[in-house]
Amino acid sequence: PIIDALCKAAYDPETHRYDETPAGWTPFVNAAVTYAKRRFGVDIDPNTEVMQLIGSKEGLSHLAWAYIDPGDYSLVPEPAYTVYKIHTHMAGGEVYTLPLKEENGFLPILSEIPSEIAKKSKLLWLNYPNNPTGAVAPLSFYEEAVAFAKEYDILLVNDAAYADVAYDGYKPCSVLQVEGGKEVSIELHSLSKPFNMTGWRIAFALGNADAIGTL
Repeated sequence: PIIDALCKAAYDPETHRYDETPAGWTPFVNAAVTYAKRRFGVDIDPNTEVMQLIGSKEGLSHLAWAYIDPGDYSLVPEPAYTVYKIHTHMAGGEVYTLPLKEENGFLPILSEIPSEIAKKSKLLWLNYPNNPTGAVAPLSFYEEAVAFAKEYDILLVNDAAYADVAYDGYKPCSVLQVEGGKEVSIELHSLSKPFNMTGWRIAFALGNADAIGTL
């Protein structure tokens, strides 16, 4: 049905133009808002807290460029999707690696980050369900991460590309479900994984209005 809709839309001259809306095609943006409410119980302002993306990779890479200056740090899990590290370096920043170890459930131990590094950090990257470990994060971990981000004035970037890839009744959570999570977090969702649309280049970001505006 998605391919059929694309074929039909290709014959509509209205689709053959630049998008001049502030944050993406209005029906798509509204659908993302509806999804956030239905899936996570999170209220999103369609005017300030959501943005359509040309794939979540575009959003992730441009967040690094938007926030990182020479001398700034990114807190990057290891192993992880390479975009977090590569684009931090391309923006002139430094990477502080957060090891993901089996004995810790493949979750980073935020309390082990030196305070002098945390004070220089602009971004904390998280990704659960995780690529490549397959690990999941409980809401309690996101509560800890939100508190950490607030303490050090860091933007928490939650790469939620796999938020709907889960099994046996398990439902991954959103950092935006944490009380106060929206104050310090931006979350990126991709249509590639849950809808088998890799390469279609469509995704969306939700969360903090300042972060959305900066992106």
